[in-house]
Amino acid sequence: MLPKTARALFIRLWRVGLLVAAVLVIRDAVQTRERLEAAAALTPERLRDFFPDIDHLGEPNPSNGWRTAFDRRDRSLGYVTTTAPESDKIIGYSGPSHCLLVFDMKGLVTGVRLLKSYDTTEHVAEVVADRKFFTQFKAMKPGGEIPEKLHAVTGATLTSAAITQGVLAKLGRASGTSLRFPEEITVEEVTRLEPAAKRLEISKQHPGGWDVLDEAGKKLAIAVRTSPVADSIVGYKGPTDTLMLLDATGTTLKRIAIRKSYETKRYLAYVTGDDYFLNLFNEKTLEKLADIDFKEAKVEGVSGATETSWSVAESLKRRAQNLLEAKPSGWLRQIRWRWQDTGHVVVIISALLMAFTHLRGISWMRHLHHLLLVLYGGFMAGELLSQGLLTGWAAHGTPWKSAPGFLILAAFALLGPVFTSKHLYCHHICAHGALQQLLARRLKVRWHVSPRLERVLTTLPFVLLALVLVSVVLGWSVDLNSLEPFDAYVFRIAGWATLTIAVVGLIASLFQPLAYCKYGCPTGALFKLLRFTGDGDRLGLKDWLAAGLLALAFLV
Repeated sequence: MLPKTARALFIRLWRVGLLVAAVLVIRDAVQTRERLEAAAALTPERLRDFFPDIDHLGEPNPSNGWRTAFDRRDRSLGYVTTTAPESDKIIGYSGPSHCLLVFDMKGLVTGVRLLKSYDTTEHVAEVVADRKFFTQFKAMKPGGEIPEKLHAVTGATLTSAAITQGVLAKLGRASGTSLRFPEEITVEEVTRLEPAAKRLEISKQHPGGWDVLDEAGKKLAIAVRTSPVADSIVGYKGPTDTLMLLDATGTTLKRIAIRKSYETKRYLAYVTGDDYFLNLFNEKTLEKLADIDFKEAKVEGVSGATETSWSVAESLKRRAQNLLEAKPSGWLRQIRWRWQDTGHVVVIISALLMAFTHLRGISWMRHLHHLLLVLYGGFMAGELLSQGLLTGWAAHGTPWKSAPGFLILAAFALLGPVFTSKHLYCHHICAHGALQQLLARRLKVRWHVSPRLERVLTTLPFVLLALVLVSVVLGWSVDLNSLEPFDAYVFRIAGWATLTIAVVGLIASLFQPLAYCKYGCPTGALFKLLRFTGDGDRLGLKDWLAAGLLALAFLV
């Protein structure tokens, strides 16, 4: 028999392990299903509103996923793509959203449409209803300027912000797409600058670039080009596309080569035949190239082709600036801290004070704390934990960049019962629980529940929790947010089912304290499953049923 300390540790690890297993099962099931759905997302029928004469789509461009729309005579009508996979990891309130992007023959956005969202139904509906939101993207182009202020949807800020980030991320990935120079970089042309090059892979470091690999798969360099960033820089007759071979770190230019040009063959030959000019920029860092003063650096135009050579030099400078602007920042700089996140941290601190100090025994202090939770957590922030939210995070990842404080609160809520043996979230954080406590015992009439009915009713939250897991794994069309009342605090977007559950639960709490928490809350049931109750705790029937259900879900 295990000693008390070892048994307590084992039970805690067991329950945390069940939580981790649930996340893995949900993620595997959902992502497998999403891959199948994504394969059928782009069809000519879905694009007929934008291209009435569309007959078929071309193959995806390997660097950015763009596909050309063709009519029956194989004439190009425009281009289409989706924000996936760039938007896969951009989490809104509870999951990512994927959009269709439509471009005209000039590469300008002519339409944006939501294809699929894994966010909450109410938040998505609010975004779809806001016509101004999707029209703001019209006329944008890859590598073009972004308006300083973009429209966000009130009541669905996280969801609309995630969609916007997905669109902009896709336009950033398309920064290597040129309608003037559509030919992608090939291994053959890279080999002229780096003989050991054997294959190319899309670069994660520089949008529109390619990692240059040798026969063993070792990264030798990164190949980028000046187009389309510098397509507007015209020499004598037109722009020139130049290949830039960077070192393996992507920070220093090794060599350049002219790819294609709209210049006359005569002027272009002067430039390509001038080895001195072509080697002037070798071994310059992107920082130096981006800030280069051509006079100070003694960069002179090629005799007989001055305008052409100057356009090449200016193109290199502009592309260097573009690469530095798109340079990924450290993970800490990616975090966007909101006022709600500060509020969540304050709520956590207040919960700890109420749970572990004598303040809990002071009646007026307890009521004041409950009022704070209802006003801030419910009606101001409107961010409450729910099954729709938690399963969305399990399937697609957490919004650690856009809602870090909310994520900290969720971690506190999930791990609190395991390591403190207290229902910290339910008793000291949840706005709906706080409102029920404020209403408790306001009437003299009490609803007395028989022991048999009590057993049945207290089992209901666990049945709902099992239903949540099964519906997510099997892909049933169950609106999880309609099973709980938490979206009612954002009443502008709440559905009738949510509002009904909220109102009925609050009325019931007048006759039976915390009625909804006891008899209807699947999120509370999750915290009860995780809770370690003390030295007398043992693995019980609920632990084994949870493990069995997870095993069954894994096999499905």
